[in-house]
Amino acid sequence: MLALSAQPAFAAVNVTLDGVPLAFEAAPVIENGRVMAPMRGILQPLDYTVQWNEEEQTVLAEKDGVSISLPLGRDTAVVNGSAVPLDAPARIIQERTFVPLRFLAEHSGAQVLWDGSTETVSIRSAADAVDPTERMKESAVYIQTNKMQGSGIVLSADGLIATNFHVLENASTAQFVFNDGSIYQGEAVVVGLSPQEDIALVRIGRTGLTPAVPVTSVQQGEAVFAVGSPNGKRNTVTSGVAEGFDRDVISATAVIEHGSSGGGLFNTSGGLIGMTSFFGEGKYFSVPIARVLAVPQNLSVPLGEMKTYDYTPDAPQNLRCELDDNGYVNVSWSPVYGAEYYTVFGAATPDGPFRPLKNNTLEGEKWYWGFPQAFGVSSRQGQALYIKVSAVVNGKETPESEILKVS
Repeated sequence: MLALSAQPAFAAVNVTLDGVPLAFEAAPVIENGRVMAPMRGILQPLDYTVQWNEEEQTVLAEKDGVSISLPLGRDTAVVNGSAVPLDAPARIIQERTFVPLRFLAEHSGAQVLWDGSTETVSIRSAADAVDPTERMKESAVYIQTNKMQGSGIVLSADGLIATNFHVLENASTAQFVFNDGSIYQGEAVVVGLSPQEDIALVRIGRTGLTPAVPVTSVQQGEAVFAVGSPNGKRNTVTSGVAEGFDRDVISATAVIEHGSSGGGLFNTSGGLIGMTSFFGEGKYFSVPIARVLAVPQNLSVPLGEMKTYDYTPDAPQNLRCELDDNGYVNVSWSPVYGAEYYTVFGAATPDGPFRPLKNNTLEGEKWYWGFPQAFGVSSRQGQALYIKVSAVVNGKETPESEILKVS
């Protein structure tokens, strides 16, 4: 075979097929965000017959009436005579022909999920594949506390469940109802909290659960599913698209309601991209799963002690600004759970003095978080505005944020 030029550094990755790890003579790798696998090591387990055309430097694969031609080094394949673009071309790595895994798996009728926390690709073959929404429901949890009803997501087989902080806030008891109708109401321990982000991690004394597969990437406009228990209707699925996102939130059109809090937001492959959390004025928001997974599991608080847990919010975080096409500098920050409103302070220099800015729309000094921005400032060349923000929660003002230069 033709050997290509020197290779860049790659990250190794694991691959399972219907839950069974696949063995390869050379390990699959991640190249520019795409998983590449040795040709025969992935095609033969997927029941393709495989040939290598040395003269044309092309992989030929056939299965159940599907014929695929993958020319080495080209960004298109030929499927049943039609050209299909590739995210990554077939190429020589470690003296073996590597091919794009997702492209081949999906053309065999399989479902492909990526777990970034373990660097693992999970392939569900066509024979094992089911309606992806049914798999989503397997990892969804109905939560009923003595204070409210909400939802949750199974993160591990040994009982780790994510939900919103406000679902467990002030609670002393809880029932967890799973997709098969079974109920757990034994010991529950809160192991991680980020109240300001409205995130809670709780571990229960049950194993053998079906965890969701986290996917930490999302694309604007991609189809999504929200799974939760709105108004107590267990494992309800709504569909929509991801309208936008940043590090703090995903905005989607999949409808959520009271009781959906803490449920899952999934992509079409069944990957968990977020935790459904809040809504208003026809907009529906989720916490990106990366934020949920980043919460340290460094607590051991029995659920019964949540009734006396004191949530003291910090200053608003992650102030940022961006110039739009209309000449406005749009300002935003991470939403603070429980904020009744925000106060925005402005100054002409970083040393102040800082004074509350008037909200001309509301004719006062109250401001509200919004997506993708809380407010906009008309940009003027050569002028700068320095701002900081505080939140008011339960009638008490938080400390003021770090200073942001808006210019």
